[in-house]
Amino acid sequence: MVRVVSIPLNAEQLTFDRLQFVRAEWWKESPRIALLRYRVEGRESAEGVRLDLDKRAILDDVADHELDSLVKNDSGRIWDAVVEASAELLAYETA
Repeated sequence: MVRVVSIPLNAEQLTFDRLQFVRAEWWKESPRIALLRYRVEGRESAEGVRLDLDKRAILDDVADHELDSLVKNDSGRIWDAVVEASAELLAYETA
């Protein structure tokens, strides 16, 4: 059985104009790619974007070209926030 890990992200920390990343999801057995869920103008998108955790790169495009550029130019900060949130989750689970 595949387990999906879902962790909340600090939306205030990960705001790009009118887009906010709200959570990251990945398969516990294969944590190389995280699916980042986001809101645009307060409405959660049905889709997400994939973050390659090894390459620290956003693999998909956000529908809005201007927002896509902002997100891709700051993929390192997004990666840092995902890693920080997952470390907090792991520390909580092992305590």
